Amino acid sequence: MERRALFSRRREELPSLGQATPAVADWFSSGLGQEILSQQLALAQPVVERLFGYHLMQASVVPQVDFAACSRINHRFRLSASMGEGAAVVEFEQLPLPSESIDVVLLHHMLDFAPHPHQVLREAARVLIPGGHLVLIGFNPFSLLGLSRLFRSASPYQRGNQLRAARLADWMHLLDLQAGTVERGFFRLPIQHRELLAKTAWMERLGSRWHLPWGGFYIIVARKEVVHMRTIKINWSGEKRPALTAVSSAPRVAARGRHRRD
Repeated sequence: MERRALFSRRREELPSLGQATPAVADWFSSGLGQEILSQQLALAQPVVERLFGYHLMQASVVPQVDFAACSRINHRFRLSASMGEGAAVVEFEQLPLPSESIDVVLLHHMLDFAPHPHQVLREAARVLIPGGHLVLIGFNPFSLLGLSRLFRSASPYQRGNQLRAARLADWMHLLDLQAGTVERGFFRLPIQHRELLAKTAWMERLGSRWHLPWGGFYIIVARKEVVHMRTIKINWSGEKRPALTAVSSAPRVAARGRHRRD
């Protein structure tokens, strides 16, 4: 019974993003949350700075944090699932934006706490232009921080989806998004005490130096690839009709044909 109760939380339906975001934002103001957020900003801002375009959209569970402050894109705007500073409130399962209109989309833990994360990702892919980029930040379930999210539910950040980076890459592939490099951060113990966090800084240096896969969060940068088909025009009105010939489907079939002719 205890084991069943431990994992039953994963099958429960999550609250809406609008209901979950305020509590998660409050948690990011704690000692542990501030340490994670500072590392995320340090890793994500150089990535965003390298991306170009005309329009940049960012959405975060912490609406007052600006991940695109260093971006060279002139038109930058923020969307939120709840009331926040300088962010418009929208439904992320149905974005009020035209298709193929945004050059860069940044999602900060939106899939972690969305009841329908695949739909949120689908909408992000829809509004991206061909060649546009998606920057996705999420919690890594295969980490010390991720394990704490599995076995406890007292803190708001522990109530959410457990989405692996590889699983999200598969989802992206189905939406014509090609995931590139994955950055990871926060290799320390998930503790709130600032002094103890400072004493475990060696774990951070070790994880970053060796690019260990169990960082507490990941940053995925994906590019929208759309294959354009070229139309081949055939002159059917000419005297010479196009000939249709059989083509061997495999080397073994071709070799068999040559053997019979010999």
